[in-house]
Amino acid sequence: MTASACAWHRKKDCEGIPQARGTQGGKAARTDGRLEPPTSDQGTCVVASEPLQDLDLRGTSLHERPELGVSPLTLVRCDLLGADLRGLDLPGWQFHDCNLDEAKLNGTRLDSALLKGGSARSAAFLDCDLAGARFEMVDASDARFGGALMSEVEFHGCRLMGTSFEGTRGLGMLLQNSNLYAANLNGCALGNAALTGLRLTEASLRGADLRGSDLAGSVLLNADLFDAKLNDADLRGADLGPVDLDRLRAMSGAIISHAQAERILVELANVVVTD
Repeated sequence: MTASACAWHRKKDCEGIPQARGTQGGKAARTDGRLEPPTSDQGTCVVASEPLQDLDLRGTSLHERPELGVSPLTLVRCDLLGADLRGLDLPGWQFHDCNLDEAKLNGTRLDSALLKGGSARSAAFLDCDLAGARFEMVDASDARFGGALMSEVEFHGCRLMGTSFEGTRGLGMLLQNSNLYAANLNGCALGNAALTGLRLTEASLRGADLRGSDLAGSVLLNADLFDAKLNDADLRGADLGPVDLDRLRAMSGAIISHAQAERILVELANVVVTD
């Protein structure tokens, strides 16, 4: 970690800056990016004036890093593979090109957080508060979001293959230009949203609420729409894939184009449609 990565200050210089309870002192920076054990100086804190860069926090419990408890912080290119962030209050934190693969974030407050670039593959966001959070160009394949509060959370350009959103709470989740191949979106509240440019091939949307949403440019090939709510969902610009009678019933109430209706009729009845 370079000298410009963050500012370390004595307690007398940190008046008015919140410090985590139980602080045992700060940790000196090492040239290899890892943090040293706590020092005996009980008056050390981190000033979040500049990003923390290139930290190696693999497998670390951030409960043991109280000097990182000052919010909000910006982490850049930090390695948090398998790190334990469970139950921490991290509202407004930013993670740029960080590795959060297999990180444990159960019950963590990440409202209004930003994750940009990097990865969170197989990460556990169970029961997180992600209200107002934003994910940009993040690979969160096979991550689990069950029980998380997803009000107004946004995913843009993300890789979410096999990711499970089943059991999430809140309204206003937005997904755009993302790969959700084989993702689990069962029961998700996705109504009245611009769900554009999504790859939903073989995704499960059983019981999902898609009422009034626009799926222009999205691919629904072999997506499971059983019991999904599609009233007034605009599928005119979507790739529906093959449509059999069961799938047609599942699409009840959705808006499709004349061309799509013609293709479905040809597939189901093997008729020739002419003017």
